[in-house]
Amino acid sequence: MEAEQVAIVILAAGHARRFGSDKLMADLDGAPLGVRAARALLGIPAAAHFAVCQPKAAIARHYADLGYTRVENPNADLGLSASLHLAVAAAAMTKAQALLIALADMPFISAAHIGALIAACDGAIIASSDGAQAMPPAIFPRANWPLLLQAQGDAGARHILSQARYLAAPIGSLRDIDTPYDLAASKSPSLGLDQSL
Repeated sequence: MEAEQVAIVILAAGHARRFGSDKLMADLDGAPLGVRAARALLGIPAAAHFAVCQPKAAIARHYADLGYTRVENPNADLGLSASLHLAVAAAAMTKAQALLIALADMPFISAAHIGALIAACDGAIIASSDGAQAMPPAIFPRANWPLLLQAQGDAGARHILSQARYLAAPIGSLRDIDTPYDLAASKSPSLGLDQSL
């Protein structure tokens, strides 16, 4: 599939309860954690770039400055599924033939891996893999969007991804940040992570 046929959505409406503060605004190498994945995704010449955020979220301004179309999620308490439904609705307003979903708290994803996911999309759902399980970023051909609309609660698309094809991601690139410890550890040179955009 060509990148121009894909709508890219970054989900950034979570409450970050385990983090204890505004996780996406936490500093990571001089920039808000939540913009790192967004910057990487801008390297893809997609049909559209959307960011699903809570109303009045501080990170929303950063996405707007990057050129993302903001999609407000006033029902974040309903879990990740509410953001997925909004992502599908936004993509459905475009001519995109696939929807690529990424999470804002995964700051080490790369444009190269996203490009590989898109190139591999031939009609099947394709998820990223860390060698143990399927996870976002993942790409969903348009015919599969109704499955995303069936998602309920905070499990999101987990049950869908368990049946997807997998594409291995670079080691460490699928690391997510859930706690202050995760953030501190992600800055440690001993991890050997490629933290470049």
